[in-house]
Amino acid sequence: MRFLSLPRLSVGKIFEDRILATIYLVVMCVQIVAIEGYGISPLKVVLMGIAPFLFICKTMFVSPALVWGLLYWAWCYFSALFNGEMRFSTIGYLGMFVITYIVFYGLLYKEAFSFEYFKKLLSGLIIAFGVVLILQQIAILVGLRSFWFINLDNQFFLGIDKLPSLTLEPSHTARILAVAMLCYWRCIEMTNDGERPTIIALFDKEHRWTCIFFLWSMLTMGSGTAFVGLAILSLYFMRRKTLIYIIPIFALLFYIGQYMGLSQMNRALRVAQAATTGNVEMVQEADGSAASRVIPIINTLTIDLSNQDSWIGKGTQTKEYAANSWKRTNNLLSVVEQYGLIGLLLCLGLVYICAIHKFFSIETLLFLFLLGFSLANIAYVWGCLLIFTSTTYFLKRYELEH
Repeated sequence: MRFLSLPRLSVGKIFEDRILATIYLVVMCVQIVAIEGYGISPLKVVLMGIAPFLFICKTMFVSPALVWGLLYWAWCYFSALFNGEMRFSTIGYLGMFVITYIVFYGLLYKEAFSFEYFKKLLSGLIIAFGVVLILQQIAILVGLRSFWFINLDNQFFLGIDKLPSLTLEPSHTARILAVAMLCYWRCIEMTNDGERPTIIALFDKEHRWTCIFFLWSMLTMGSGTAFVGLAILSLYFMRRKTLIYIIPIFALLFYIGQYMGLSQMNRALRVAQAATTGNVEMVQEADGSAASRVIPIINTLTIDLSNQDSWIGKGTQTKEYAANSWKRTNNLLSVVEQYGLIGLLLCLGLVYICAIHKFFSIETLLFLFLLGFSLANIAYVWGCLLIFTSTTYFLKRYELEH
């Protein structure tokens, strides 16, 4: 089992490019309840708050992230302004995420990460999620519901079949792990001269524990989102010569899930079946929680292009409005709801020029179905974007060298 070796840190060393980039990526992907609480994280706010100073001192050059990040944020600002009552706390918070992303992008293109370091960072992140989840499962079995060291704080939903690992809830962990594992596979591809690894190869000595902890986490954390992520990731292995054993493997996993009575898997299947009808009411009836992620996609695909609000949005949402989104069946994608289709286009410009290498890809499916096709004020979404961006950086270098 391989873990990242922890470097000795000093005040000066913390401000080295690699350490800074690592801190931003990891902190955006995890939420330690004892330190950060359940709402806006003071730790993340501090780190994002110093990003403008880091930009001036370390990354003050014109990059695609700077251009598209500022365009996206500026449009969100003016869209909210056009709609009257602007919540500057929302727009300002979005600006903090944007400048943090710009700084990370700059550090990355200053070669903060070596390829091997980034690959080990992904592996260490996946293993850390798995180890903490197992410790949480053991704690619950022995009746321990509050232990800050392993991110347990007596959350109301806690149970042996529903645990958050290193985030606030299982669905957040599922999103991060799905993105991290896909990008880990992309790294293996580059190591193998562009050849995708087989399922058998993923369980060799080098990758075995990373994959085991990933599968354990996705199958036992208690999240329907995890099964959606696994279904999307399965497309990575779908080739004619592999179908002969891929289909039986997933049939076996389906049977095991049914036998174990995994309600999360059944929820995912119900929502998928309802979504194929295009009827948002049926999706809502199938599962209210999952519907809050599926319905906006359906509604955005059928949006009225003649309506002004469709293009410029309705402005920043109130906290109360956003909190009750799961009850409504008329929601659009978050960025479209608030900043319109123009906001969506600028958001996608930032994502596909800086973070995701190809539009027609598994990365796009993860961005659409797990991250809502939007860059909003949600830390784990930006954490996933940092992982995508790092992988794309190495993919572009790989293509130039080959």
